[in-house]
Amino acid sequence: MRAHLEARLARVRDAQPTGLHTTRDIGVIAVLRAFDPATFAAAAYHFATALPDSQSRPWYAAFTRTIFLAGDPRNLADRHPFDHVSPDGSIAWYAPAPLTSREGLRRLLRPLRGPRGLTAPLTQEIPLGNGNTMARLDVPVTGLSLEDYLVHVNHVIAEATLDGLLTGLGHLLLHHLPAPPPPAANARIRVVSDPGSPTRLRAHAYLTL
Repeated sequence: MRAHLEARLARVRDAQPTGLHTTRDIGVIAVLRAFDPATFAAAAYHFATALPDSQSRPWYAAFTRTIFLAGDPRNLADRHPFDHVSPDGSIAWYAPAPLTSREGLRRLLRPLRGPRGLTAPLTQEIPLGNGNTMARLDVPVTGLSLEDYLVHVNHVIAEATLDGLLTGLGHLLLHHLPAPPPPAANARIRVVSDPGSPTRLRAHAYLTL
């Protein structure tokens, strides 16, 4: 796990600009009317795919920071026009920008909160494109809150997409598991410090090509 964490930190450092510029305040906002795992995973992928390098690079350098808010995109189009929306209209995305420029939206909507213990086991095959590549994302969900799930899954999908790992992807096989999967040749693992023991690491999502 530590090797995956250190590799991610190295990739982020490589993306960070030199000089006086900073990406510390750069972030994305996603507004969700409803939650469906397959819809969310597909939306995260297509949003990251559509970003030009001028926007994706600073976002990557800011650890793909994303804030998730609860709201209905249909009520935001006029006052707070978004940059991307899922096909069913349930998730709106605001492109990377200084979060200070989105204060009006953040005051209008509340942070998304949800229950712990998402459905497991669960398997969903998600069509993403016309390619031949299949990726698999395993997510242990026991005791995981909805907001943490969104953060972990979004980070893995967004960063793998921006790194080109998912180029030509045809389908994503999403698995919710009650416990971590057996060891495998994972392309990416989402690793963070364990809140209960900061000196230990915990893995929350496993991506395999």
